[in-house]
Amino acid sequence: MLILVLLLWNAGEMVYIYNVFRKKHALFDDRYIKMMCMALASISSFVIALYLRLLLPLHPVTYFLPSFAGLWIGWKFGSFMKAPASLNGMYNGALGGIMGMMFGAVLQNPAICNIPIETEASLAYNLMILVIFCAALHTLVHLFIRNTLTK
Repeated sequence: MLILVLLLWNAGEMVYIYNVFRKKHALFDDRYIKMMCMALASISSFVIALYLRLLLPLHPVTYFLPSFAGLWIGWKFGSFMKAPASLNGMYNGALGGIMGMMFGAVLQNPAICNIPIETEASLAYNLMILVIFCAALHTLVHLFIRNTLTK
């Protein structure tokens, strides 16, 4: 339940910053837009892909959905840049989506990376702590970017 609430929180935050950025991106130069799009696409796609990986059942159809969500997020944020540079947003989004998907898989089963599993309770505790940390990191990055856009 906590993961679903954090997913909705971060998705709403991402939509809000996208709308603000869409309105104000013409005020900034290309280098500044590129840096902000890289940060937004990578952290947003990482967190959304992580939550999707943790929420969706383990089925071959749902394996690639988090990485496709990351690619879509990168494409949307990369659309603010000129055509050749928009590939940068897609690259960062896809990379963040794949990293979020891998991180979610390791959180569910640490034996993938030969991390010893002590108990189920410690596994659930570590999962919740890291998910809350990722949500806080996402909120912090969006807060910094929102702060630079409003001034």
